[in-house]
Amino acid sequence: MLDTKRGTLLLCSAVGASLVLAGMTPASADSAHGAGSAVRADSAISADSVHRVESGDNVGELISIPAGESTAATYARVTRRAAEINARTTADKKCTGVWKHSVANVDWDRTPAGTVRWSFKLTATARANLGAAVTVTMPNAWVNNHAINPPYGPHSKASTYDFHGSMNKYNRKGSSTKYTIKTKNKITFYWLIKSNSNPRAGATRYITCAVPPKGTS
Repeated sequence: MLDTKRGTLLLCSAVGASLVLAGMTPASADSAHGAGSAVRADSAISADSVHRVESGDNVGELISIPAGESTAATYARVTRRAAEINARTTADKKCTGVWKHSVANVDWDRTPAGTVRWSFKLTATARANLGAAVTVTMPNAWVNNHAINPPYGPHSKASTYDFHGSMNKYNRKGSSTKYTIKTKNKITFYWLIKSNSNPRAGATRYITCAVPPKGTS
């Protein structure tokens, strides 16, 4: 009986520790749209645990970029991960209001004319890890699971900057056809943030949501 109790306590401790590593407490583990989930991508966390955390619609992580890795190699790596996450994530929530997360908070709205807009601000925690200046890019974006030319180019600014953007029309990759965002479209954005002072420090931010009706904030 004593061994059984010890086994139960060890199991509970392991579960609690995994939730803390993922940026959650047991009481908030089911809250995806609120605080989101964040993990430190280092050797202390297995690939499987990272993928479990990243299966939601409002996620991100602080990452350690391998020494000497080229920008192209970093992009290729995050592109593979983003594509995997997009494929298994549904747009259950609308792109409205503030999507909080320990890496960056994203505030969404849609204008009466139909443009989807976002405000992207790094948190104090992210700024402390990344430094005073960063470069924010969007290597990947999808609409209804079709890869599109990302609607956000590289911006190198102070880490306190509002990395805002918008999208109304878009092109699917490999196509010159112009499409227009429509209500209920599933959109997926994947941001990559890199420190300007430390080439090994970075972060990612990923959101999947449904386009709300025009004039929604």
